[in-house]
Amino acid sequence: MKKDKKHLILIFMSVFLIASGMNVNAQQKTYSVIELKGSINPVVADFIVRSIETANTEKSNFILLTIDTPGGLVDSMREIIKAVFNSGIPVITYTYPKGAQAASAGGFIMLSGHLSAMAPGTEIGAMHPVSPMLNFNKDEKKSDGIMEMKVLNDILAFGRSIAQKRGKNIEWTENAIKMAHSSSYTEAKDLNVIDIIAEDIPDLLNQIHGLTIDVNGKAVQIDAQNLQPRYFEMKKNELFLNYLANPNIVFLLLIIAIAGIALEIKNPGMFVPGIAGGISLIFFLLAIKIVPINVIGLILLLLSVVLFILELSITSYGLLTIGGLVSFTLGALILFDSPLKGFGISYFTIITALLLITGFVFIVLRLIILAMKNAVATGKEGLIGQKGKAVSDFSNGTGKVYVHGEFWNALSDEPLLKDDDVIVSEVAGMQLKVKK
Repeated sequence: MKKDKKHLILIFMSVFLIASGMNVNAQQKTYSVIELKGSINPVVADFIVRSIETANTEKSNFILLTIDTPGGLVDSMREIIKAVFNSGIPVITYTYPKGAQAASAGGFIMLSGHLSAMAPGTEIGAMHPVSPMLNFNKDEKKSDGIMEMKVLNDILAFGRSIAQKRGKNIEWTENAIKMAHSSSYTEAKDLNVIDIIAEDIPDLLNQIHGLTIDVNGKAVQIDAQNLQPRYFEMKKNELFLNYLANPNIVFLLLIIAIAGIALEIKNPGMFVPGIAGGISLIFFLLAIKIVPINVIGLILLLLSVVLFILELSITSYGLLTIGGLVSFTLGALILFDSPLKGFGISYFTIITALLLITGFVFIVLRLIILAMKNAVATGKEGLIGQKGKAVSDFSNGTGKVYVHGEFWNALSDEPLLKDDDVIVSEVAGMQLKVKK
């Protein structure tokens, strides 16, 4: 009987261990999918870095980082690449879906993967620094371009180090940075910029299965068969912050904040403009903590608002408006000063805002001019210029007149007879001064 109990215990323990082993294997049979889509900013960088760290903790077989981006901020790009380099499991970078791009900062991230792949119809490159505050077309030998040289040489060294670490084409990388070269998916494969061309994710998994790659000095063979994908998604607050991090949204928030608060100050008690402006200002302050702005650009935008307001109170024959439009345009162009392209306010947004502001200023100016031309139609002052009739002969310069449906005592410097047509020239207390 005791032997039977021992056998049962051994069988139970064996089944438990086998089940535990199967559960561990099942947990390990996953790969992580992280999507990089849109502009690269601190919110996106935090999401990708956290996802890579979580995938490492969960012991995923590998990480698939899909990329479709026009570029973004340098610091955010570096954070992502740092996380890729320090990953203990393979990171496969994949420009996907068809028609996607890995431009500017996206090109650097593509090169940083342990393996890099592109879907048909995609492109990579255009990694040249772009900044409205710096002129990278200057002669590199001239000392007046020292700031441009510092930025360009720093990014060149960073790009070369990535290409060297991953065994990619260093010359192509330098040309993509210095001369903004771009390549199609087939050109990138032929030039040793990427490793694989894959139609879709299943095709990519088939091609990478069994490949052995170096991960931090350790040879790792990729197992890509019978895996379950583990998709990482942004949290709701990250999605909201990422939406706010769009330069066009930040710019519009600033415009709404300025216009709303200005209208509320000009016309207290309207409430709606003030509330909208206050909320927009709060969101704007939140957004600029995520996306750094150029202080000079912000000052120029505020100066343009001051000039527009002055135009409404000072007759400048349009000079203040022109100055405001120039200041507004320059401020909008340099509000976001990123050393990589793909992170600025679109020309469509700037032009639309200019047209709306110009229309608003001229409509308000027209209303003011018309109001100045029109005489006051209420109160005593409204009687000046009104026509009437004398209802009595004037004696010693005084008499009565009928004006605007009322009888008034009147004064006149000239003789007036009953029924003479008169016109009011002045209001003196409770008397009108009239003339023929």
